[in-house]
Amino acid sequence: MGFAWVSCIARVVNDSITRGFVLNTRRIYFHTMADVGGPLAYYWRTISNADYSTSFIGYWHILAAFSIVSAVFLVFLSALIYRADPSKGKNRFMAFMLMTEALRCATSMLFWLYSWPETYLSFLANARIVYYIMSLQLFFLYVLAPSFYSRKGLGDQLSRFFSGRGLYLLPIISMAVVFSIGLLMGGAHVAIGDVGWTYCSAVGGGTGATASGDSMPFTVTCPEAWKAVYPMTLSSPSVGLLSRILLVLPTIGAIYAAFTINKIYSKNKQVEHHKTVEIRAVQLGFFGKAVLQITTIFMLFTLIGVLGESPTLDTHPFNPDEQVPKVLIAIGPLLPTTVVLAALFEGLVFTYAMVKNEVFGIDEKLRRGFTAAVFTGAFALLFLFATEAMEAVFDRGWIGGILIGLPFIVLRRPIITSLSKFSNMIMPESFTSQEITYIELYKAAISDGIVTEKERSMLQIQATSYGFTEERVDFLESFCRETTTEEE
Repeated sequence: MGFAWVSCIARVVNDSITRGFVLNTRRIYFHTMADVGGPLAYYWRTISNADYSTSFIGYWHILAAFSIVSAVFLVFLSALIYRADPSKGKNRFMAFMLMTEALRCATSMLFWLYSWPETYLSFLANARIVYYIMSLQLFFLYVLAPSFYSRKGLGDQLSRFFSGRGLYLLPIISMAVVFSIGLLMGGAHVAIGDVGWTYCSAVGGGTGATASGDSMPFTVTCPEAWKAVYPMTLSSPSVGLLSRILLVLPTIGAIYAAFTINKIYSKNKQVEHHKTVEIRAVQLGFFGKAVLQITTIFMLFTLIGVLGESPTLDTHPFNPDEQVPKVLIAIGPLLPTTVVLAALFEGLVFTYAMVKNEVFGIDEKLRRGFTAAVFTGAFALLFLFATEAMEAVFDRGWIGGILIGLPFIVLRRPIITSLSKFSNMIMPESFTSQEITYIELYKAAISDGIVTEKERSMLQIQATSYGFTEERVDFLESFCRETTTEEE
């Protein structure tokens, strides 16, 4: 299921259920940001002048770009799982799940990715519909996932049906449910929430519009604090009742899947080791997903508590009648960012579970990638927060950079070692059947403490026939020696 196909259907139905949803869509054309300057100049202006307390849009652009990169990575993981063994229904199911996660990530922060022209409001509104359709689809996928590890009759029937043609019914069912509820609630702009758009060319009065065709509920006033980034446009969504429900549903599905698979894992500890490792990894993936999703819900309720209501079009930095709380500036973009991080964690762990016994050394590559990503991401976030905090308190942002940068440089190895141990806990060492055979042969060869020329020749022939690289052979032999030493 491609994004273009879903977006096209979303556009047709959304146009029919939202009043005034004719925002000159005939004028949508591909062009650079003529009103705000070229893309490079615009991004340089907003990011270089990003300030947490004033013109924070540069930070939001970075997070939105991160969501797109994450979506591309999830598509890659989805293809990796599918290509590992396309004949397995479980592989097709998991690949489809990660593709759904990718679409959800790609549409989670589109409104902050670019300084969109007014003519793209229809596109942004439809992208939000796709996001919530994917949220409902993920709920169904999470609830169905345990059936692929259950030996009961119903579970076996569900897994067989949804590993084939039944899998492709889910997008249709999800779209039908979202659009039907949208109609009952008065349209997509009411059920999911409207998308507001403002344009500021200079300090003073600005212009505004909405995806529903209504006017903005306030007089757009471009503040002095943002003058360094003008001219610019800012797209901001409101959160409807259906949006709040669909934000919670995937969390419920992930919790159900985690506990159900945990029961299956407890009953199947005596099965083949690689199957036990797979079930454990999938269970961990759902637990991690649930924890991060619960964090998202907690942040949403925090925002509602601070604002006294869900974010509306009035909650806007260009609304002179409303002071936007700093907690909204800080937590607002972290809501979809946490969704993206949860999808990435799930994608890595599920990929490990599904292809660890099919692709040589994939578990080691995933562990290294996870360690590097966590180290780099933690440094970037802490560096950003520290510099902004020091800038706000002492007007010396570089102090925060030194306070965070020096420990990361000096303690780089211990930190990476700790992260490596954590990644090994999440994704334990696992070998293909060929690798296990080679380890057993090498173990027999070193049983007397010496590897003869004849034994080495036989091991080389075996490694060549299995297609092992020299680096992989060294790793397998090193692992075997370490294991043998520990056993002794």
